[in-house]
Amino acid sequence: MTAYAMIVTALLLGAFVLLAGLYGLFYTLAMLYRRAYLKPAGFACYALHFGVMLVIVTATPLGPWWKALIVASCLVYFVIPPVTWRYLVRLHQEENVHDRKRAKHVARPVAGLRGGS
Repeated sequence: MTAYAMIVTALLLGAFVLLAGLYGLFYTLAMLYRRAYLKPAGFACYALHFGVMLVIVTATPLGPWWKALIVASCLVYFVIPPVTWRYLVRLHQEENVHDRKRAKHVARPVAGLRGGS
């Protein structure tokens, strides 16, 4: 690999990671703040991410295993934000249910102590 090819490949890989992160960021912001206009921005970042993946696979001197890893990670990156978001929502819903049960359980003895004094 020439020095020029190494620099170009490194820049493409940096763009690959940056665009994946922007896709996740925009998706998360869209879900968190319920802003529908942010979701297309996330999907646009993913489309660019996919395009960068195609350039990496077709135009860089990386070995076949590295290219396969890039393709696989590009496909997996698409599902990470929605799956993570669903998990976090479910986790916090369960946490809220447990907190409410614990608050009711703790509130009874405290109220009884205050009433008895």
